[in-house]
Amino acid sequence: MSSTTGSVIGVNGNMLEVEVAASGVIVQNEVAFVDVDGTRLKSEVIKVRDNFAYLQVFEDTKGIKVGQTVDFSSEMLSAELGPGILGMIYDGLQNPLKLLENKQDFFLQRGQ
Repeated sequence: MSSTTGSVIGVNGNMLEVEVAASGVIVQNEVAFVDVDGTRLKSEVIKVRDNFAYLQVFEDTKGIKVGQTVDFSSEMLSAELGPGILGMIYDGLQNPLKLLENKQDFFLQRGQ
């Protein structure tokens, strides 16, 4: 499947407005990544109107500017469930916090 890219046209807190070339190529709940100086920030499409997508970024949006590139993954935001996750501690994006803590100290780095 071909990847879809867009461009940030508005930033309001952790919400972004993104324009894509054609309508109908992105869907609600799709995962997208905003490139901020080489760091990919994970976000979710919460609304689609024609060729505009409204995204919620799950991290600090410092450094996001109008004109930056957004890559849409064509995958829905989801969490894997099963017995293998018992006893683990995850954040809302299913990042394993105990494993990341050992590598990154107390605070998680952006783009993880």
